[in-house]
Amino acid sequence: MPVFFNPTTWTPVVLAWSFLLLLPFSRSSELPMFIMAILGGVLIWKHGKQAVWEGGAKTFSLLFLCIWVPMALSVPDSLWFEKSLSTTLTYPRIYLAGIYLIWVLREELPRQRLLKLSAWLLLFWVVDALVQAVVGYNLLGYAYPERLNGLFGPKTWKLGLTLAMLSPIVWEYVSRNGAKWQLGLAWLGTAAVVLLASNRESWIVFALATVMWVWVYARRLGFHPLKLLGPIVLIVAVAGAGAYQANPKFAQRVDQSIGVLDFTYESLNRASSSRMHLWNNALTVLENHPINGAGVRSYRYAYAKYAEADDPYLSPDGTGMIYAHQLVLEVGSETGAIGLAGLVCFFVILILSGRGMSTNSLAWAAWLGAFVWLFPVNTHTALYSAYWSLLIGWLLAVSCAMSPPPSRSPNKPLTQTPRVRCESSMPSASSA
Repeated sequence: MPVFFNPTTWTPVVLAWSFLLLLPFSRSSELPMFIMAILGGVLIWKHGKQAVWEGGAKTFSLLFLCIWVPMALSVPDSLWFEKSLSTTLTYPRIYLAGIYLIWVLREELPRQRLLKLSAWLLLFWVVDALVQAVVGYNLLGYAYPERLNGLFGPKTWKLGLTLAMLSPIVWEYVSRNGAKWQLGLAWLGTAAVVLLASNRESWIVFALATVMWVWVYARRLGFHPLKLLGPIVLIVAVAGAGAYQANPKFAQRVDQSIGVLDFTYESLNRASSSRMHLWNNALTVLENHPINGAGVRSYRYAYAKYAEADDPYLSPDGTGMIYAHQLVLEVGSETGAIGLAGLVCFFVILILSGRGMSTNSLAWAAWLGAFVWLFPVNTHTALYSAYWSLLIGWLLAVSCAMSPPPSRSPNKPLTQTPRVRCESSMPSASSA
């Protein structure tokens, strides 16, 4: 009698997917990453260079080193030594988990499964958030707070940006497995939630992801991308006008953003929620700590050290703003010129790794999600924070898993470790 479900071949995929599943629920997504980090360490112990320096693992290793080495070099004279040290010492868990992801996703079948599970999960996020927007409560009973936030709860505003960077996973899956009207509906749903989440950073991320994904999708279909982008711009304009009239919270954010068109320091500062003032301080920190920065995650102390007495971001406890709200300034102020050099190398490797990736659905969607978040011309949440560094690390690892599997060795066969073995992309009826 044939076996139609083999749990051992599904376990690595479900473990990888569970990271996304637990993202909305505080720090619980750390658990699957911790488990994957342990398994990644086992892989490195058993397979050595084969696990970390062949295929996509080499690209991932280089990307990680570009970020982590400057972090480590910022520790010795950090203004908050304990935090810088703990962040640097725990950051490699992202690398170890990434090595595991690259290993278990090296074949097509597990990648297809992860793409499907992730797309359906994200579509559930969209439906849940739209229910919250219409009736005032989501499916878990969370009330509509200041900004639409669905499953993420009333005290954090991560839904808009998270969905904006993960949306290409939905579009890629629906475009390859559904009708064109279903793709249009999926795009409209993700766009509506991102807009109503009222986070301007996420709006830019979503717009950039849309343009890049549509450009590749149109080429895939064999016609000029502007034939798709034109109608999309029109739809966004109409939908945005409707949301502006119907949703006061969205309208308030738009009005604040439009002020940037005055092109004065005051209008730019007001439109950016006083970030011009914040960014000036970040430059001051960089000027005073030019080599290796003030120390990773120590910006709150660096800010207070160089801020004026009446600075609006100073706290009674003697600290200031937690991070610089801009990727380049965050890296520069916390890890100095070394960090900025690493960031340049990181972008070069990332861009080169994206060439020709659009033929692999999951890898292309994950690469695009990471790239649009990291796009330097935007405001940013904290690169070195646990939530965003884990999510970006997950996406980068998945994007690197598109490469062919490492060459087989008589002494180190790929299937040597049963716990992380992937099934063949063409399973037999008895093992499907």
